[in-house]
Amino acid sequence: MNADSEHGVLSSPISGPAVELVWGVPGGVGRSWEPVGSASGLPGVLPPPAEVEALYAAAAAEPPLNEDPKHASLFADVYDASVRKGQVLIAQSKSDGRLRSIAYGHFWSWAEQDYSWAHELHASLGDAAPTLEWSFALNLLARDPTMRATGIGRTTLEAWLGAIVGYGSWLQTNDIDSPARRLYTSLGYYELGHGPEAPNGEPGLVMYRPPSAIAV
Repeated sequence: MNADSEHGVLSSPISGPAVELVWGVPGGVGRSWEPVGSASGLPGVLPPPAEVEALYAAAAAEPPLNEDPKHASLFADVYDASVRKGQVLIAQSKSDGRLRSIAYGHFWSWAEQDYSWAHELHASLGDAAPTLEWSFALNLLARDPTMRATGIGRTTLEAWLGAIVGYGSWLQTNDIDSPARRLYTSLGYYELGHGPEAPNGEPGLVMYRPPSAIAV
């Protein structure tokens, strides 16, 4: 994976589009945010929530997830709120005027997470909850189904992880055997415990990647 440090662009190792790193605005963009679509071809801009929703809906509709599209709308709403209210880190790829992959998340400190889902997560993890302190939460990873076998999903996540070197990272996913879960494991994530309900109606699996993790 080659990096262009000036523009924050990383190339795909196989045949996918280049991956770009974009930091959200510190403190958030507020109500004035007017998202710019991928068709504009402009680099360094955060993707619109509608594109994130469409990408996740297409990716999650595939087996073994087979998720209802309504969940994609919820993920898009969380993304929109994250961009408007606080700084986020995004790794993304685009081609032919479309968003093709995305990994995004933000810095996590329990003192700043004062809402019901975070409270439930803390209670569910119990003694393991402090492990997440001062790490980065990976809120979403999605890849266009038409880009299967290009390696773009892995490259996108590797780019995101490469930007937070020195910090741990965690995520919640469905507790089933899936390509995404196998990808996380291959990059150093391990099972930490279970959290709030996942889209499949079961407790979500919380996975953690320590700062010293090395991909295998």
